[in-house]
Amino acid sequence: MITEVRYAFRSLGKAPGFSAAAILILALGIGASTAIFSVVNALLLKPLDYQDSRQLVQIQSNHREQGDSSLAPATFMDLHRDLKSFETIAAQQYYYVNLTKTASPALLTEVKASEDYFKLWGVQPLHGRTWNRAETRSGGAPIAILSAKIWRSQFAAREDIIGETIMLDDVAHTVIGVMPDSFSDPWGNAAIWRPMPMDGSETQNRSARYWAGFARLKTGVTREQANAELAAYGSQLEKTFPENYQGWTLRSDDLQTLSVGSYRTGLFIVLGAVACVLLITCANVAGLAIVRAMSRRKEFAVRAAIGASRKHLILQTLTESLALALLGGSLGVVLANYGIASIIYVVGDGWLPRAQEITLDMPVMLASLALTLTTGVAFGLAPAWSASRADASEVLKDSAGRGSAGPTSRRIRSGLVVVEIALALILLVGAALLGRSFTSILKQNPGMRTEQVLAIGLSLSEKRYPVTDSEARRSFYVRTEQAVSTVPGVVAAGFTQTLPFTWGIPITLIPDGQSLVNDQNAPSAFYDSVSVDFFKATTIPLIGGRTFSEADNAKGRPVVVISAATAKTFFGTENPIGRFLKTTDPKQTTRFEIVGVVGDVARNGLGQNVVPLQIYRPVLQRPPAFATLLVKTAVLPESVSQAVQRAIWSVDPDQAIGSVNTVEHLVANTTTQPRLYLMLFGIFAGIALVLAAVGLYGLVAYSVAQRTREFGIRTALGASTRDVLRLVLKESVLLVFIGLALGLGGSLLSAQLLRQLLFTVSAYDPTVFFIVPTILAAVALLACLIPARRAAKVDPAIALRSE
Repeated sequence: MITEVRYAFRSLGKAPGFSAAAILILALGIGASTAIFSVVNALLLKPLDYQDSRQLVQIQSNHREQGDSSLAPATFMDLHRDLKSFETIAAQQYYYVNLTKTASPALLTEVKASEDYFKLWGVQPLHGRTWNRAETRSGGAPIAILSAKIWRSQFAAREDIIGETIMLDDVAHTVIGVMPDSFSDPWGNAAIWRPMPMDGSETQNRSARYWAGFARLKTGVTREQANAELAAYGSQLEKTFPENYQGWTLRSDDLQTLSVGSYRTGLFIVLGAVACVLLITCANVAGLAIVRAMSRRKEFAVRAAIGASRKHLILQTLTESLALALLGGSLGVVLANYGIASIIYVVGDGWLPRAQEITLDMPVMLASLALTLTTGVAFGLAPAWSASRADASEVLKDSAGRGSAGPTSRRIRSGLVVVEIALALILLVGAALLGRSFTSILKQNPGMRTEQVLAIGLSLSEKRYPVTDSEARRSFYVRTEQAVSTVPGVVAAGFTQTLPFTWGIPITLIPDGQSLVNDQNAPSAFYDSVSVDFFKATTIPLIGGRTFSEADNAKGRPVVVISAATAKTFFGTENPIGRFLKTTDPKQTTRFEIVGVVGDVARNGLGQNVVPLQIYRPVLQRPPAFATLLVKTAVLPESVSQAVQRAIWSVDPDQAIGSVNTVEHLVANTTTQPRLYLMLFGIFAGIALVLAAVGLYGLVAYSVAQRTREFGIRTALGASTRDVLRLVLKESVLLVFIGLALGLGGSLLSAQLLRQLLFTVSAYDPTVFFIVPTILAAVALLACLIPARRAAKVDPAIALRSE
């Protein structure tokens, strides 16, 4: 075997042009495949970085009309006490928390969690310990556990931090542990953890669903069995507490599937595109290998004549193919590494699930090796078969020693080119459809100004701004808005409770009186407290009535402004101004007068077919514990960012500032998935187009070289340049149109799969299905025309003399 390997590398070295071309083509195909498999492996195949992660589920509430939701605290307590299918159940809730008395105040995302939280994940702290049962009861000393990232960035990775106190929302907390780098909450947001009191009044709440519940299945219990128990328990809750559970059910979902979200379907489709690229790669290299095998027919014949067996010839040819594949695969791994970095850069590691786990790890490398060997065998079979069938006596009679391709070899190469064209068309159509869809997404009106607007996250300390002191909160928001408005370059500044195009808080309010909805079918709407200048800063248009004024304060009547979609959903064509909204809880008697209707905002992000409902309350009547400051500028937002932060600290020097983004960036992040799919399909389609053109060019060029004497004779007998050109192009054009016909059929089928990734674009868009095949046909015919023109210019005397 060693002899065959040495001979294979010597043989490839004697054909540097062929070897270089084949290695480059293989590197492109295997590199693209490896890069995408690394993404698929991290997101879909690799277990979550928790102990026995396949046993982990998330328990959710589900309403037949409102969809999925978290658990009410009382529901969680019931499940924790009564369910038998789960070994451990835990809950968590996100909060903002201010870390102060450090080099600079920091706004952190914290997780408050139940007593069995760390037991559920099966993780041990890097330093210190996790909390115990007593520490999850009311009245305990304040404690905190740090993430490794915060431990390094805020506390210089000091191991003696354990036992020290830190200031969280102006309250001293003892640090009892530091978690390892590999651990985070399921959505990767937590910077710090604190225990939730499991014996307080909050645990009696059945009306609000905001605790995320997670559980570990008992050994031997399937998720189907657990869901059966959950469904039965949910039915019992509906009977016992109909006012809280009417229409609600309970179920568990695989945590790994949920962590990937909507990327799952798209990635499987991308894998199909990768398979197409790999097939094109194999077909292209197989075509080159067949041509080379034809040029080596005399060599194979001589070796057969002196005793080489057919098996030996096949083994030798396959060894050369595998050597080529390994060289191409090695270069492909290098390209894949750059490809992974490019994907993460384009998408953003904060917006791609488990982005930190997308690496060329051992499973990916083994898969790449298997793919490389399979590819080597795949493109090596045709030349190996051709070499083994060489008739030594016939080949050796050819004094020139060149031979020519027989009809079978020509048919194989022609078939490979047809396959390349068909697959290239499928990928090009897919890329074009995604491109039109992405263009349509970008044309969607976000509903508010996105250019030159800063979004700055703030959270108020409960100690300095307690919930019982609404006046202190109101004062902070008013004074901060005034201070920021005086910064040079700032046009307007306004507060909103949540971060636009990122997340929101839902609420269910219904009209008081006759309307199109009631407490049984009322949809949820986003609910935000906003300041007087919010609509000025965002330029959300006023459609009817008015927006908020300084008179809408604590002494004024409760008022709301609703979006156009909310008005239409609640009242149809009726004028909503002057109508009232109320909660679905009969114990709550407050009514909110509708004073204005404003334009819709695509707060779920661009590319969503459903316009979300929105209800606004004035900050002066409902001052929230956290808010986002939106700053409209006349200059580049980044140029005033520091000045705006200084203005905030002029109001409160200890106020922590969270994320600082432009709204334009937040909107762009909502297009992460379509941008990723477009980028990948675009790259694959480009590779496919080039390889198909190269394959067709190589086929025609080789055919021309084999028929040089024939063209010389035809020209000598009076054939014109046009006649020879037509003769060469006739066969090529036939192959192109066969490939296009097959590709169109495949494109129509693949468009069905792409349908769920498209936005306002038909899967059978006539423009795409006309323009893309036309472009591919033009490129293919150009690839044919170059060698065809060479054939038409053959000098008869030179052609005949060479024979």
